[in-house]
Amino acid sequence: MRPVLKKCVETLGERPSRRSFSLADHHELAGMVREVFLRPESLSREDLELQIETEVRDRINLLLDLYSFAEQTEDHEWVENIRERLSQLSAMLPELNQFYA
Repeated sequence: MRPVLKKCVETLGERPSRRSFSLADHHELAGMVREVFLRPESLSREDLELQIETEVRDRINLLLDLYSFAEQTEDHEWVENIRERLSQLSAMLPELNQFYA
């Protein structure tokens, strides 16, 4: 998440005025974690971890499908956006694989 956070801070400029922003609006994984935590049901820590893992896997599959479609339509900007979102999620893959190895 560090590169995304750095990019967000850089957009504020040298003398930023007081304002707030959510990293969840700029980073795929942070947004997904926020969504899980904002759900009304009360989950145990293990259930939260499982829910996040499931969400990450589902999002990766969705993004791969979208990536294929974006390439077919030759929408290079969309392809790059999806590529960036996938790279943000790929940081989670080694952690997910340790649970299922």
